[in-house]
Amino acid sequence: MIREIVTYDVHSKKNPEVLSRKTRKVKDFSARETVECIRDLNDTLDDLIRKEGNKRGAIGLSATQIGVDLAISAVTLGKERYILINPVLIEENGKQRLFRIGCFSLYEYRAMVRYNDDIVIAYYDPEGNRQKLSLQGDRSCVVQHEMDHLVGDLLFERLRNKQKDLFVPREAMYRDGTVPIENHGDIFESLRSKGFTKVIPPVIWYSSLFNDYTDYCAYVDKIANENAYLLDMVKRYTPEKGRIIEAGNGTSALSVALSRQGYEMLYCGSDTDMLELAKRISEQNKTFVSYKQSDIFRLPYEDESADTVFSYEVLETLSDAELASALEEGLRIASFYVFMVPSIRIVANTLKGNERLRSVDDWLSFLEKEGHTVKEYREFDNGGYIIFVIA
Repeated sequence: MIREIVTYDVHSKKNPEVLSRKTRKVKDFSARETVECIRDLNDTLDDLIRKEGNKRGAIGLSATQIGVDLAISAVTLGKERYILINPVLIEENGKQRLFRIGCFSLYEYRAMVRYNDDIVIAYYDPEGNRQKLSLQGDRSCVVQHEMDHLVGDLLFERLRNKQKDLFVPREAMYRDGTVPIENHGDIFESLRSKGFTKVIPPVIWYSSLFNDYTDYCAYVDKIANENAYLLDMVKRYTPEKGRIIEAGNGTSALSVALSRQGYEMLYCGSDTDMLELAKRISEQNKTFVSYKQSDIFRLPYEDESADTVFSYEVLETLSDAELASALEEGLRIASFYVFMVPSIRIVANTLKGNERLRSVDDWLSFLEKEGHTVKEYREFDNGGYIIFVIA
């Protein structure tokens, strides 16, 4: 029988008791409540897969989520369905990493949580036979999440920062084509400036890239192709095999693309998780990019130690004072600063929520006021983005 999913209401903070209670261990595998629970878990999970799909190849549901306080979970891993009864963790490699995960009991939300990425569990199957299962990556994450349900822990228990790590998925936020301005309770960080109140941290914006199934080589190809104008501009102002610094807080995909072409690449970012992702992308592409944790106002390099500094969709988030400081710092190190920013004419739904959108004339006026020489600039994507080269 398909059962209704028990949900937690984030807005009212009402948590149904069954979701927060530790479940009872199954002692009688042939008991009616055990058999019916397994049947209903299977039926309900099958229905969810029909409606939602299983793009990652790993999806699960636990007894508490259909209102039953038994230690039973159903998970589909690839093409196999496992019924995990009284599961326990018996081995872990001790290495945790970030996963982007959803939960049917927190349906409209996603979260960035840390789980061990290599585990072994012991459990009983529906016939009462003890089994072992070795799990890695997304499969490990899904099973550990379901085991959390069986001890009454929701995603909240694993969040390092509720303001940052619990979020509405980007596709839902932008489905109406506008930057959202509703602050969802006290869970989300907001910035009431320039008409925007929802800020999407980089780790969330790029959250899908934290999963193992991502082909980072194809990803770099895609980003490099989409930003060919920027790469061409950077190369035009850099000697062959010259030294380039990217000042940003993203995936470093463009630095990796330039490293492939023989340039000496250095990358600075302030977010620890994003640096972890950036390094992983560089390693899979078999390129060498030197990574350092630093903000763009205090780059850890000596004066005139690079040929070019560039930034990709970063500077539009800064105040005038911060922007002046960042540009001055970049030009302390290099002769040219190349940067790409969205303009006031942008129509794509790619805004993160804290952009200060300006026209070309506004940018030129600001740069002139700060005493910078604009070597050239170019608009592309129908004027939605602008690239500037300053000295």
